[in-house]
Amino acid sequence: MKLQWPEGLDEARFLNEYWQQKPLLIRSAFKDFHNPIDPNELAGLSCEEDANSRFMQHTGNNEWRLCEGPLSDDFFDDVTGNEWSLLVSDIEKLLPDFRQYLEPFRFLPDWRIDDLMISYAPVGGSVGAHVDQYDVFLLQADGVREWRIENTPRQGVQPSVSNTIALLGDFLADETWQLQAGDMLYLPPQFAHHGIAVDEPCMTWSIGFRAPSIDEMLPEVVNYLLESVQSKQRFQDIKRPATHQPGLISQTDLIAIKAILSQALTQDDSTLSQWIARYLTEPKEIQEPDEQPVNTISTDAIVSNLKNSAVLTCHSHKRFAYTQQDNHTTLYADGQAYDCSEILASAICNQRSVGISDIDKNSHDLDLLATLFNKHIVLFEDHE
Repeated sequence: MKLQWPEGLDEARFLNEYWQQKPLLIRSAFKDFHNPIDPNELAGLSCEEDANSRFMQHTGNNEWRLCEGPLSDDFFDDVTGNEWSLLVSDIEKLLPDFRQYLEPFRFLPDWRIDDLMISYAPVGGSVGAHVDQYDVFLLQADGVREWRIENTPRQGVQPSVSNTIALLGDFLADETWQLQAGDMLYLPPQFAHHGIAVDEPCMTWSIGFRAPSIDEMLPEVVNYLLESVQSKQRFQDIKRPATHQPGLISQTDLIAIKAILSQALTQDDSTLSQWIARYLTEPKEIQEPDEQPVNTISTDAIVSNLKNSAVLTCHSHKRFAYTQQDNHTTLYADGQAYDCSEILASAICNQRSVGISDIDKNSHDLDLLATLFNKHIVLFEDHE
């Protein structure tokens, strides 16, 4: 599946002129696009134990009904009206074959790609006018959806008119587009939008991009640093002079305490880089199915299987990345760091598969593959 950019536009120009700056409508982004999943399959998927699904229904005025999955098998028997939407996130984790549909977006790094969400709505169905905190490509898969958007990004947290869902009460569209199958709309963060199924029921694919915020990262990095610094070190004031203002925190004391904090928070570049990579590859909060115990495998068995044309693939629920610093390659998988050769790290992270030609055959890499297999992070492709 190849992304067809509008005339005069390519990946580089898109990133320079549109990414995180302004919306872009791409007609026939994927020519002859065929939606491989139908509404009944999506509904069935929303009932699976490990599904990250939501059902949203407009119940009148500004009130909405929100039901979070997994939904029950008979849930849809009681659904009435048509002002509702079904949304299932992390499709590429639930259905690993769908990861191929993320390939056209890998001109952006994998750590930025959050997930593929698929939504279904009958005629008139929507999720209301809202803003997202992340970039998103909205690909029309089936039917027709009318998108109304504002051309100016909103600033800060927006007040909601609903008690259950963050929806805008002052939405006023600047542009309106109707997207047919294969059309796609890119929206940067904070651009208000409202999508409504028109003419016929529709399915929309949303490729969302994660962007970690300071309030998400700061508590995590502090906890990490507490494990790598002398966290029990206390303030010292040897040979302190007597004070005549006991209620005053002196500038000398402020400077000394700031110095302790600064020393704790200012780590070498390698330590901070490792935390960032571990954080960005930590598993997303998704309820995974109970996995059958995996028999441990030896390094020799890994080599034997690869020599027999077997291929190791990355588990669809896991995140992978690697860094290269000071001529040293580190693989990050599922939030953990592993020393690794560049050729193996590239195969795992860029190709998401490992064949016999992708290993240095050094004992360390082979041992690492066995470790990753035994942790169910990589697996032979017919085992997922």
